[in-house]
Amino acid sequence: MGLIKAASEVIGAVSGALGTTANAIWTDYFESGDMTGVIMKRGEKIVGAKSKNRSGDDNIITAGSGIDVQENQCMILVENGAIVDFCAEPGRYTFDNSAAPSLLSGSNKGLKALASSLGQQVLAGGQRTNTQRVYYINLGEIQGFKWGSGNITFDHWESDIMTGKPVWHVAANLQGNGVYSIQVTDPAKFYAVIGASKAGSDGSGLVSKEDIEQQIKTEAIAAIRQGVGKLSKMHIPFTEIAANEGALTEEVDAILDKSWNEARGISIFKIAIAMMDVDDASREKITKYQETRGYADPSMLGTYIGMGQTQAMQDAAKNSAGAVTGFAGMGMVGGMGGGVNVANLMQQGMAAQQAQAAAAAAAAPTPAAAPAAAQGSWTCPVCGSGNSGKFCSNCGQARPEAPKASFCTECGTKFDPENPPKFCPNCGTKLG
Repeated sequence: MGLIKAASEVIGAVSGALGTTANAIWTDYFESGDMTGVIMKRGEKIVGAKSKNRSGDDNIITAGSGIDVQENQCMILVENGAIVDFCAEPGRYTFDNSAAPSLLSGSNKGLKALASSLGQQVLAGGQRTNTQRVYYINLGEIQGFKWGSGNITFDHWESDIMTGKPVWHVAANLQGNGVYSIQVTDPAKFYAVIGASKAGSDGSGLVSKEDIEQQIKTEAIAAIRQGVGKLSKMHIPFTEIAANEGALTEEVDAILDKSWNEARGISIFKIAIAMMDVDDASREKITKYQETRGYADPSMLGTYIGMGQTQAMQDAAKNSAGAVTGFAGMGMVGGMGGGVNVANLMQQGMAAQQAQAAAAAAAAPTPAAAPAAAQGSWTCPVCGSGNSGKFCSNCGQARPEAPKASFCTECGTKFDPENPPKFCPNCGTKLG
C-alpha cells in the first residue's frame, strides 16, 4: 500500500494538462484542489478511462491511481479509519497496493514519529476491508484569525519622578484586539483529535478555519488575559504595554502551545496586537490620581496656586466693576484662606526633592576604591618592572633619586637645588 514517485517526464506531461493525460497514464487521479482557508479535506478523485472503479464506490483506491501532493501539504491514506500511509514530500505518485507503505514524512517531526509507529505494525497488504480514502492536510500558515479581548483588568503603575521606582497603582480596564495565525505542525495528531471525526461522519473530511475559530479565539483571549496579568507584575503604566508587546506575545504563544500544539497538533503563533488601551472611565480615573499626586508635592501645589493667582489677577483686571473691586475680592479670598505663600511651597518642594536625591545617593553602592600603591614602590625606568627596594629585582638598575626641591613649600621662595639652605630665608620654614 505504498506510493511510487512518477518519472520526471510523466510529471512534465501531466503538469497543466491533467484532464487530457490522466486517461492515458493513471486509472484514477487524486488531487487536493483549492485549499484556501481549508485545514483538511478529502482528495478530489478524477476517474480515468482505464479505471476499474466503475461501480460508484468512492471508497476504493484502485491500484495504479495517481496521487498529487503540493507544497505545504500532507496527504494521508486512511483505511477503516486508521492512517496506513502518508506523504509530505511534494510530487506526483502512483499508488501500488502491493508495495509496502512509503511513509514519506519529509521534515515533519510528527509524521516521523508516526512512521516509526506504523513501521512496527503488520498492515493489510493492500486488501481492502471497508474503506480506503485520500485526505489532504494543509501545512501552510493560515492567516486572518481575529481576536477582541473585552475588558481585561490591568494594574497601572506610576513611578516617582526622582527615583524612577513605582510608587502607586490603580486598577484599570484594558481593551484590545488584533489577529493571529495558525499552522498544523503535527498532521497525525491533528487527524486523530480533530480530523477523524470529520472523516468518519460523511467522509468529506472537510475542516475549515471557521470550524475551529471560535474555540481557538476563546482560548487565545484567555491566554492574552494571562499575559496581561504577567505584565501587571512588571509594575509599568498602561502606556508601556506597546513597548512590551513582544513579551506579551511570547507569553501567549507559550500558553497556547500547550493547549493546541501539544494536544491538537496545531501551532497558534504570530499573535499581533492592533490596539491595546484603557477605556475612558479608567483613563479619567488615572488622570485624577495623577492630579491628586501632584497636589501632594509642595512645589507642584505651589505651581498650581501660582497659576491660579495669575489667572485671578488677569480676571480681576477685566472686572466690569473696576480692577480695584476685583483685586479687593482677591484680597478677601486670600484673607479667608489665611494666605498661601507660593514661594514657601516651592522651597518645601525643592527641599523634599533634594532629600529624596540624597537618600537615593546614600542607598547607592559605593564604588570600591582602587588599591593603594605599595609604600615606597617605584617602576624601573630601564625594564619597567615594579620594585620596592634600592635596586631593580629584574635588571639591577639603581632606584632613581627623588628630585631635589627648588622652592619653599610655604612661601614659594626659589633657591638653588644643588646648594639648598636649611631654612627658608624668607619665612624661616625648615627645608631639610
